Amino acid sequence: MTLVEPASSLTDFALGILAIFAATRLHVKPSNDSHWRWFFIWIGIAALWGGVHHGFIAANESAAAISWSMISLLVAVAISYLLAASANAVIGKKRGRPLFVFRAISLVAFFSLAVSGNATVTTLMLTEGLAMVIVVGLWIHAWQSGQPGGSLVLGAIAVSVLAAALKASGAQFTFSGWEFDPNSIYHVAQMPGLCLLLMAVQRRSAAMAAGPVLSGDGVALPV
Repeated sequence: MTLVEPASSLTDFALGILAIFAATRLHVKPSNDSHWRWFFIWIGIAALWGGVHHGFIAANESAAAISWSMISLLVAVAISYLLAASANAVIGKKRGRPLFVFRAISLVAFFSLAVSGNATVTTLMLTEGLAMVIVVGLWIHAWQSGQPGGSLVLGAIAVSVLAAALKASGAQFTFSGWEFDPNSIYHVAQMPGLCLLLMAVQRRSAAMAAGPVLSGDGVALPV
């Protein structure tokens, strides 16, 4: 069977496999916050479904609209786990609870939009963009406080932003007869970011095993 958008489909499948592999690597150490594993799992599921979407569904406009809503919801769930993992790691579970309440409200709002067929790129950027701003703020604080893994997480986020910029630029090229459109380039550009994030979580886990993570004022954080 011929894929509708072969480059976008196969690169999304590759991204999904990489994310699931990262989740299995984090499962090796029980000390890792399970929220990190679930973030990678949900991103992996979203990317794998994206592979199906680009390969077999994209040509059907009505089915593609429903499929896109499903992918958007999967990404939203993944970002929820990223926010939870970041809050737990940087400021602790108790201090992060107000963020979880806010996130629950925004996730319900986006879910309602998706179910009603109004989950557009704009709504995704508004609801998930705000969550990502909070995540970035948390890791800037971690970096300034000297917490392990902070710079790597910020690096991973920077790579993801670069990937989004490449997609927005409309860049594309042809290689060996395959047309790499902005979507496929975006998928490939995200892969180094996932690798950096995996390294950051593993580094933080190793630091935790060696001793408690301290905030900038020398207070141990309840991660």
